[in-house]
Amino acid sequence: MEQIEVFCAGAAKAALAAPAAEFEGRRGLKLNCTFGPAGGLKRKALAGERVHMFILSRPTLEELEQAGLVEPGTIFDIGTTGVGVVVRKGRPLPDVSSPAALRQALLGAGSLTYGDPAHGDSSGTHFSWVIEKLGIGPELAGKTVLARLGVEVVEKVAQGSVEMGATQSSIILASADVALAGMLPQGLQRLTTYAAGLATGSSEPAREFGEFLGSAETRAHFERMGFARSLPAADPS
Repeated sequence: MEQIEVFCAGAAKAALAAPAAEFEGRRGLKLNCTFGPAGGLKRKALAGERVHMFILSRPTLEELEQAGLVEPGTIFDIGTTGVGVVVRKGRPLPDVSSPAALRQALLGAGSLTYGDPAHGDSSGTHFSWVIEKLGIGPELAGKTVLARLGVEVVEKVAQGSVEMGATQSSIILASADVALAGMLPQGLQRLTTYAAGLATGSSEPAREFGEFLGSAETRAHFERMGFARSLPAADPS
C-alpha cells in the first residue's frame, strides 16, 4: 500500500484523526503521520527525513519554504488556536481571567505541566515566557513536570499525575477527560495559526490529500475541533 508521509504538529493530532481515516478509506492509501512539536519536526525535515505533507505552525512552514523544503504556493491555513489552562474533569475550575488571577492559580496549584521548550513545543515556549512575565519562575520550578508536547500535557492532567497544565486549546478540547479552565488572559495570550503545505517534489497522492484538507468539509471539521478561521490579535507586546 502506498504511503504518504505526514509531519503534523501535536496541536493538530486529535483534529487530524477523522479526516485522515476518511481519506485513507476513500483512496486506499496509508497516511504515516509523525507527530511532535513544530520545532522538532522542522529539524527532522532539515536533516533530510522523508516527508510529503506538513501540518505545522505557519511561521515554521514559511521557514521550510525559504529553505526549499516546502513547495512555493502550496501553504494554506488550517485555523488558529490559543493557549489555555487545563485541569482534570470534575475539578473546580481556577480563575485565570486576568494576569493576577492566573498568577494566583499557578501558585496555588500542587503541580504543573507544559510543553518542554527544549523540544520546540510552541505553547510551552510561550508559557515559559508567561511564567517569567508573572515573576514566579522560582516558585514553580520545584513542582513543574515538563512534557514532550501538548498531547502529553493533557494526558498527565487526565491521569491525575499533574494538577494543572497549559497547552493549545485545540488539544484540551479534544479530550473528554479534562476541562478547559480558560484561555490565557489578554496581554499574556499568544495565538498560533496552523497551516498545511506540500513538501517539495511531493507525490500526486499527497497533492490529493492537500486538496482534501483544504476542502470546505474538512476545514469545518477543524473549526469544530478548536481551530478558528480567525481570532482577534492577542500576541504579547
